[in-house]
Amino acid sequence: MAERTRFQAALRIAVTAVAMFFLTAPILHAQTEDEHQHMEDGPPSSTLMVRAFGAVQWLGTQKKDSPNSFTLGQLALFATSDLGERVSVLAEIVLEGNSATTEVVTDVERLQITFRFNDALNLSAGRYHTGIGYYNAAFHHGAYFETPIGRPRVFAFEDEGGVLPVHEVGLSMRGIVPHTGSSLRYLAEVGNGRNWDATGNSDADANSPADQNRAKSTNLGLSFRPAGLTGLEIGGSFYRDTVPHAGSPSVPERIIDGFAVYRTPTIELMGEWLRLQHLPPGSPAIANNAGYLQASKAWGKWRPYYRYDRLAIDPATPFIGFAGSYRSNILGLRIDPVQWVGVKGQYEHTDEPQQRGINTVRAQLVFVF
Repeated sequence: MAERTRFQAALRIAVTAVAMFFLTAPILHAQTEDEHQHMEDGPPSSTLMVRAFGAVQWLGTQKKDSPNSFTLGQLALFATSDLGERVSVLAEIVLEGNSATTEVVTDVERLQITFRFNDALNLSAGRYHTGIGYYNAAFHHGAYFETPIGRPRVFAFEDEGGVLPVHEVGLSMRGIVPHTGSSLRYLAEVGNGRNWDATGNSDADANSPADQNRAKSTNLGLSFRPAGLTGLEIGGSFYRDTVPHAGSPSVPERIIDGFAVYRTPTIELMGEWLRLQHLPPGSPAIANNAGYLQASKAWGKWRPYYRYDRLAIDPATPFIGFAGSYRSNILGLRIDPVQWVGVKGQYEHTDEPQQRGINTVRAQLVFVF
């Protein structure tokens, strides 16, 4: 445990240094150009683009022992670089502060290199957001791009108590199915999957150096975008893995997702349903359901929205039984006063395992720089 703690501390320092390099690279290059002539052998056409996404939040709730509070959201550093006409690199590094200890936690959320062979084949290697359904592949760590405050509960990140393998390390392949007029698209992924330690925490998804068993996770997806109706996408995915658990037999896991989305600059209609199945050895299979419905309409800078959010997890389910059942009706308003700045306010009425009928009010300021 001590060695792992030292490794994580060293990794955080190294990643922070890389992030600072991304942010200061143009200045350093101008100051030390004569000292790095060997870099001239690098790709002359490469370009580096860096953006940062931040958020400030406030929450007031009836939940027990939860005083109203201001908090900082994630600071996401997003960097991309084209190494040529068909090769690019993407990095997303997230810094999160702990208000109680002032500790800053740094995570490499995405780091991948992509080879674009043609419209039918784009191959990425590294750490990516698993292509389970729609939401996880469309929305990442920049809260600015999400209409409501927060992700649907089923798509919560692993370190926030999420029940899905939101991140993977491996290979991801996607593209347009030939001879379909760009309407039919596919996705195929193979990764390390995740494992759960003796305390019930998922750690293989968080920068684990290697897979913990011989089984690899696989994920297949297919979606349809009608040529005559821009903004509509219908599709689904199937994810499977065998999840190791310290001191216990491995458990096969299956995740089925179906979605229908219609998104234009003014209208947003989104629906997604997931079935999570676990097959513990020697016991009956356990199936759980989750999903959300979301709608919004923009009138200029004003966008009211609604989300119905549902998570139904049997407490007997291996690994994720702690999540229990959750149901929430969310009503909110987003205002974008200037470009790259958004203000959100929302009301939530929620039923959770330990308390029903919880009223919560949230506010969030999101920005890009």
